[in-house]
Amino acid sequence: MLSIPSLKKETKKKQIESLEDPADFYIPLSGYKGMMEPVVKIGETVKKYQLIAEGPNIAGKMHAPVSGIVNAFTTIGNKAFIHLINDFREIEIPAPYFDASQINLEILQQTLSDCGIQGAGGSQFPTHLKYTIGKEKINTLIFNGAECEPYLSSDTALMQYEISELLQAAKVLQNVLGSPEIVFGIEKHNKTLKTLLLENAQKIQLAVKVQILPDTYPQGGELQLIKSITKLELRKGTIPSQYGILVNNIGTLRAVYDAVFKSRPMIERIVTISGNSTSKSRIFRIKIGTPIAHILNLNDNHWNPEKQTIVMGGAMMGKSIDSPLQPIEKGSGGLLILKKLKTAANNCIKCGFCIDVCPQKLMPLEFVRHNIDDDLKSLHSFNLQDCIECGACAYICPSDVALMENIFEGKIKLSALAEKSLQ
Repeated sequence: MLSIPSLKKETKKKQIESLEDPADFYIPLSGYKGMMEPVVKIGETVKKYQLIAEGPNIAGKMHAPVSGIVNAFTTIGNKAFIHLINDFREIEIPAPYFDASQINLEILQQTLSDCGIQGAGGSQFPTHLKYTIGKEKINTLIFNGAECEPYLSSDTALMQYEISELLQAAKVLQNVLGSPEIVFGIEKHNKTLKTLLLENAQKIQLAVKVQILPDTYPQGGELQLIKSITKLELRKGTIPSQYGILVNNIGTLRAVYDAVFKSRPMIERIVTISGNSTSKSRIFRIKIGTPIAHILNLNDNHWNPEKQTIVMGGAMMGKSIDSPLQPIEKGSGGLLILKKLKTAANNCIKCGFCIDVCPQKLMPLEFVRHNIDDDLKSLHSFNLQDCIECGACAYICPSDVALMENIFEGKIKLSALAEKSLQ
């Protein structure tokens, strides 16, 4: 794994601020490996927390972050959205009564599904599916506080300032699953959080362990985290629950609290605003669907693609965005304002650094060669689908080879081939 300068000094002690709501929201319709369909009509008035889109079980659900009027179904950067105009009246649908002490696994799964809880760590995997464990026994419940991406401190802020909510949710999950062990994984630079976690857990009679993890990347990846905590090495695609392990991100745990204790869906998340091209690093609570331009303007920044690269997510695994209307999504833990770099030559010098740093023990340089040649058989034989897209190879490459672009393209080609073979 890599030791990357964390650049978190400006954000790790920041308190969570509330961001002023915009006049226009763009609610994403793309879910986890599937599309959601609107359940509202253009011109319809909706209330805050109302269900406005849903899809197949794996796609998820979206709820209105504010009350307002459905103005249009639109596209931004080839992705589909619901354009919702905020009426600033904050009219809410009533929250159904929910007794958290009476919850069981079946009720938990349904609640997480109804509330549209998805992985806040970036993958946006529907959380209720993680808890569809059948007869598996979960021995170790892990909460991932290893926020290893440079700049990002959203989960750190949650552990500092909303620890009570996190631990109450953790206690419910432990009771439902009957798990004998709860482990919070945090990085060494956040070791002062260990005492805070343990002291607050004791107040509610919750036995937890806190594992101090190395400040390396990609320590926060699910497979890497499991290996560090349990010593068990799992291959990508493995279902951890089959080995008695279940992992949730800290942001996801906070959303579980709202669902279980307030019967409220996931309509917001904590976002770190930072980067090497902004003088103001802050942590905001931002509603899903808030456009990037609105956030930049309220943080004394402006959309300037000629001089800056705006990245949604982290510096390593995040994606650059090409429209100021693109909004915050459920997996958006960060919004980075970075200096635009000049394009360098893409000459692979066969140094092998990308192989050395790959946490999955793959050969990224081969992905580029075979993707360019459209050699899908070789892409498959070099286990491209095992890549977790952490970006470590691209970070270490001295020649700035377009590794991630070729990895993304190669995966799309392999997925298309697999779909074609099923037809």
